[in-house]
Amino acid sequence: MCYQPASVEEVREVLALAAPQNMQVKVVGNGHSPSDIACTDGFMIHVDKVSWVLQVNVKKKQVTEEAGILPADLHPQLDKHGLALSDLGPVSDVTATAGVIGGGTHDTGIRHGTLAPQVVAPTLLKADGTILCSASGSAEVSQAAQEYLGCLGVILTITLQCVPFCLQKTSFPCTLRKVLGNLGSHLKKLEYFHFFWFPHSENISVTDQDQSTTVAAGLILFLTQNAQIVSPSGRCCPVSPRFQ
Repeated sequence: MCYQPASVEEVREVLALAAPQNMQVKVVGNGHSPSDIACTDGFMIHVDKVSWVLQVNVKKKQVTEEAGILPADLHPQLDKHGLALSDLGPVSDVTATAGVIGGGTHDTGIRHGTLAPQVVAPTLLKADGTILCSASGSAEVSQAAQEYLGCLGVILTITLQCVPFCLQKTSFPCTLRKVLGNLGSHLKKLEYFHFFWFPHSENISVTDQDQSTTVAAGLILFLTQNAQIVSPSGRCCPVSPRFQ
């Protein structure tokens, strides 16, 4: 049985229905994980209807959101305030934020771990209907909610630590031998670094991203011979190209 609650009270109602029947309750987002961890013969809660941004604290650079919001929907809301998440996997936009955190989603680079350390204060609903909120003083709740794999309770809201939106992104072709030979220096020099290898060839596509101090607010994209500054509002302006 699958439920799509739209409020805390409706989530409580599902738990109340499951308890007397001794039924297992599983929470699912958009199915980002290829495993069957969210499958159940009991009750399933789909969180796509609890998916709103509740508050953006610009001073603290934090956002409080409901667990079901997709990062793809969260980004434009943060963008309005010149903020972004410091680390996010390339396919994370297709799954709920709570699932991204609970499943250990990560990006690239040696300076960042998974998304979980960005969690400041989760709010969880236990099986008995009581709410745990780490913002009220329990650091253990916050730690336990990091990569919890759906076993701790139903995450209702999450407060995430954000960063100013200002990255420089460079994409260029290279060879596998050259990149692997200098991989250590790339990882130490750049905040984000990844490459895609074309099998049975030496050709790879390299993408690196780093904090920009030359642009007040925006993302510099260097693609082939064209470079653009993309501001948080989405307006694009051409700039001089740079090559590596």
